[in-house]
Amino acid sequence: MSTHNLSAARFAVLSLFILHGILFGTWATQIPIAQARLDVSLSVFGLALLCIAGGAVIAMPIAGALVNLYGSARVTWICGVMFALSVAGPSLAPDLPLFMASGAILGAAIGSMDVAMNAHGLLVERQMKKPVMSGFHGGFSVGAAAGTIAGAWLLDMVGAHWQLLIASTIALLGVAYAGLNLLPTHLDRGLSGEHFAWPTRTTIGLGLLCFLALMIEGSVADWGALMMKERFVVDAALAATAFGFYQTGMAVARFTGDWLRARFGAVRLVAISALLTAAGTATALLAPHVTWSLAAFALAGLGLGNIAPVLFAGGGRLEPSAPGRGIAAVTSLGYSGFLAGPPLIGVVADLTTLQMALFITVAAALIIAFYSRMVKAADTY
Repeated sequence: MSTHNLSAARFAVLSLFILHGILFGTWATQIPIAQARLDVSLSVFGLALLCIAGGAVIAMPIAGALVNLYGSARVTWICGVMFALSVAGPSLAPDLPLFMASGAILGAAIGSMDVAMNAHGLLVERQMKKPVMSGFHGGFSVGAAAGTIAGAWLLDMVGAHWQLLIASTIALLGVAYAGLNLLPTHLDRGLSGEHFAWPTRTTIGLGLLCFLALMIEGSVADWGALMMKERFVVDAALAATAFGFYQTGMAVARFTGDWLRARFGAVRLVAISALLTAAGTATALLAPHVTWSLAAFALAGLGLGNIAPVLFAGGGRLEPSAPGRGIAAVTSLGYSGFLAGPPLIGVVADLTTLQMALFITVAAALIIAFYSRMVKAADTY
């Protein structure tokens, strides 16, 4: 494999992660419009949104099997096309049943592309024999921010329909370019004859750690701003910056994570990152001033940013004969944590306080640190 081909494939995968983020950010700007158009309560709309997450979780194991059957390159660009075409479905759905059905299709495209492009990223990493996965996930963070900001601007300038058309066209062109530069399908196709076999116990263990990592992220995303608003009695706009600081820390971590993993190893990186997440989150919850709390949220994001990419890499390497299946197991459990975390925090908050309930995320980070040796496989090439 020539250096040129590997560099082109690396840039192609990075492009796919950025495009994934752009489409995800575009959809995020459409959510309030969809809720207003459907004219349903927030609780009903929240349940309808679960169809998207449900579609993703159901599709991920299937995508892992398809990666083994056809190769990650082919599944990646097909799912990228599906994502670009399906993002408009729930955005334009005229009634709740169609919104839920199109949302499930969108979720399936999101989840399948996530598994396939991570599997191909792992293939690139294995061929290059050096860490690159964190940088790919950093690309998603940049894409999501760009998609949200540019998407909001386009909504104001040209309206929802043109915004969706522009985003989908850009994504389709980008996926077409990336598809021409991905590595050959034979490199990770048909390595295992058992396309739908169950993942190993160790892979599921990494998935449970990913469950905790994404539970932390989902809980801070949904409850961090409200906790700030209640504790410091600040306006909603200032409180909402808590997740912005968190995401900034995560982006910085991901663009430095590959260098850190190469220098210190996956186990040490995850252990220190998880401890930093625990310390930053606890400080954010206990800080006496809003400025200190925001800085602590950035510190917590700096810790959390690299955990999921390393877990994905470890999941794929634990099943060398079916890396897509290993990644699917980790991502499926991770997404489940992202879904389960916020409701759990809400239930505990009703019994105690929101501040106390969010300490569950501190405990989750400490558990990840304690079991960090499980990610040792991420350093094998």
